[in-house]
Amino acid sequence: MYSQPYALFVPHERSQIQEQQPALIMSIDGKSRSLADTNDPVTPGKHKVELSLPGPMGMSNPKYETVEVDAKPCMRYRFGARRDSPTARDWYATIEATEPIGECLKKFPEVKG
Repeated sequence: MYSQPYALFVPHERSQIQEQQPALIMSIDGKSRSLADTNDPVTPGKHKVELSLPGPMGMSNPKYETVEVDAKPCMRYRFGARRDSPTARDWYATIEATEPIGECLKKFPEVKG
């Protein structure tokens, strides 16, 4: 699984800020992903990632949004959901952070972080 450079897609950590939440990864390129599969590597390149975002305040219906990501080798992508204010009803998907994966860069020194 880790014989070539890879990328990781993970939900962003929960934040104290009310306008930011983790976005759960539901599928990658149309292939369902269980919530337990949060660290399965993906190949570098373009991927369509379906995310589950919180529903409107007081409602349990999540919203689904698909984002396209051009994943770079040895990078971790953290997906989140944001809204513009505490009273805003709608959430939108974001990539909250990207960071190099140290163990990947050590294993594949040809990849520049």
